[in-house]
Amino acid sequence: MTLDEFQTALHTSYEGNTSTPTSSDAEYTVRTELLKASINAWDNEPGILWNELWTNLADAADGDKTINASDLDYDMPTDFRFLGSWVRTYTTDGNETYWQVFTAERAAMDENRDPKACFVTGNKKAGFDLHFLAQPTASDTLEYPYYKEPFEPSSGSDVIEMSDPYFCVYHSLAKLHEQDGDGDRANLAIATANQHMQNMRIRNDMAPNLNPNPVDNPTNLKSGFGFGK
Repeated sequence: MTLDEFQTALHTSYEGNTSTPTSSDAEYTVRTELLKASINAWDNEPGILWNELWTNLADAADGDKTINASDLDYDMPTDFRFLGSWVRTYTTDGNETYWQVFTAERAAMDENRDPKACFVTGNKKAGFDLHFLAQPTASDTLEYPYYKEPFEPSSGSDVIEMSDPYFCVYHSLAKLHEQDGDGDRANLAIATANQHMQNMRIRNDMAPNLNPNPVDNPTNLKSGFGFGK
């Protein structure tokens, strides 16, 4: 569902007609802000990490992806939140090196004992950086899985990335009815939104058909197996 499609679905449910506001209308701007609020509510749903927000450095719009000859420090993507597993560097012929991820405090203590490691510093304001304790091989490709910030559509063709964007439609509809002082319709809309949220939670935890979902073997984790591998 694109931002324009969201606007159409929301307007039809709210007004009961198809005279959807255009991007130059104040209503369009207000409802885009309601969409962003609903994305934030989805993003902060307690006790869950959404599959849609896991990604890899290779798919990021920015962030350093190639090792330089004398650099230990690398910019991370602007939508970065936290790493999902080991960091790896690999050559053009596929030879891989795995780097364990330490906290900054542990890195200060283990720098001389375990150089095949790295750590992250930074925040949303300053940006995040990845620091290696030893120099990786120059020209190797850098890769890691990470959990990202949700995308907020701003252009009409931008796509809402959650699996069921009708959660956004009904969450926003509830806010419009609430602003109108129509508590009954607001309650009905938020109940529908909550059902869409529950369905997304169920699907988020499902393994593919005929595939088991066992607890990871600790030996595999220590060997570098994990998300994105």
